[in-house]
Amino acid sequence: MADTVGAIDLGSTKIAVVVGNVLEKNIEIIGFSISPSKGIKYGVIVDIQEASNSIKDALNKAIKIAGIKNISRLYAAISGEKVAAIPSRGMIIVKSREQEVTEKDVERAIDAAKATSIPPDREIIYHVVRGFRLDGQDGIVNPVGMIGTRLESDLLLVTHDKIQLRNIINTLEKAEVNIEGFVPQEIAAAEAVLTPEEKKLGVVMVDIGGDLTNLAIYREGCLYSIGILKLGGERITRDLAITLRISTEEAEKVKKILGTLKDEEEETLEVTSLQERKIRVSTSQVREIIKPRVEEILEFIQKKLEELNSPLEIIPGGIVLTGGTALLDGIDEFASNYLKVPVRISAPSQMRSFLGEKDAVFYSSAVGALESFLKTISFEDKNKKFLDYLKETFNNIFRPFKE
Repeated sequence: MADTVGAIDLGSTKIAVVVGNVLEKNIEIIGFSISPSKGIKYGVIVDIQEASNSIKDALNKAIKIAGIKNISRLYAAISGEKVAAIPSRGMIIVKSREQEVTEKDVERAIDAAKATSIPPDREIIYHVVRGFRLDGQDGIVNPVGMIGTRLESDLLLVTHDKIQLRNIINTLEKAEVNIEGFVPQEIAAAEAVLTPEEKKLGVVMVDIGGDLTNLAIYREGCLYSIGILKLGGERITRDLAITLRISTEEAEKVKKILGTLKDEEEETLEVTSLQERKIRVSTSQVREIIKPRVEEILEFIQKKLEELNSPLEIIPGGIVLTGGTALLDGIDEFASNYLKVPVRISAPSQMRSFLGEKDAVFYSSAVGALESFLKTISFEDKNKKFLDYLKETFNNIFRPFKE
């Protein structure tokens, strides 16, 4: 019987949920939903009650569409400035008499890398194995069965602020959701939209959400680094609202209907101003407002990549865009011309058959969260749930407040 698994993407503007059956390491999507996100800003919980209600609403809709009563396993894609990644290496001595590397040796080497010292206020929520070295030989993907004595692992550890993570867990508990693991949104989205060829060549996944832009950098087939920018498509909406003197709801409508970075035939749209007067807005007006903001976002992306030692000049695969702002008409061509690199828009292939190319971009992180855990998590029952482990880890932090 297939496992029914689900993933929740905890965004600041939307909560996306996907539900699927796992069949021979493939996912068959059977349910999905999106609900407006409340109580979350820049990836941080600001209102537990509102956030838990948003999660409940999205999850119940997805379960109803899937035609099931419950989900056996759930994972959450999270992001925000509190997420940080650090490289780490671990080394062990192969103990078998024949000096043949076993799966247990690989696990020990990974655990050794995870045992690195991190600040006491942070917790490892996810890790990516970037490769192994055996007796000085680099570039080993899977050392099992090879002969050697000194095995080293190369990991990228993703950490999160413990207190903010506890707030996320409390919110999920209030929504009656038992999460078994977390995936950084940027890694999840990259898993859903990038091809193996792009990763090998070198590519940057850019997920432009409402208030955050997430980056995942791949070089030589491995995840090199991640980055988060505190800006997104909401700034474009706000610029339209301020300049045109209309509400954010009207501005969002204008962006969706007239928003373009192309020089296209002029169109107009009637909207209601803050003074409750009917006004007409043109395509050229909208383009002149949104163009500088998109340029600013692209400039910040370029600067962030330089900070992460990955300037676009050394990324042959260019940029793959996803997220809601990727739907802005002409943004791929505009970004390609501005940054002087190839740019394409991508969405999870599993969702295109249901929603088409456009709406599928909203599910990149949720679908990618499932795919990420398929590669790293066994679906056998465990003695200790991930959530219980995190609670135990937090005991020392919260005990003084309870005594």
